[in-house]
Amino acid sequence: MNDVPEAKRLITWIMAAAAVWGGVLAIGAWRFNHNVWRGVLVAGCVAAFLGFWGAMLAIRARRLRGR
Repeated sequence: MNDVPEAKRLITWIMAAAAVWGGVLAIGAWRFNHNVWRGVLVAGCVAAFLGFWGAMLAIRARRLRGR
């Protein structure tokens, strides 16, 4: 069970990288024609994706603790 903290650390880094990449994409979408809603839409989609992913990981962790 030693690699559980390492797996959590890896997932945290991957989620942080996805958030940063989403930020870069949101800035690029905004710079395309300076319509702020393009950036908001991209950032919202990235946030929804990461939120869903985090929720699924939390549900999985709770289910595995119940075993």
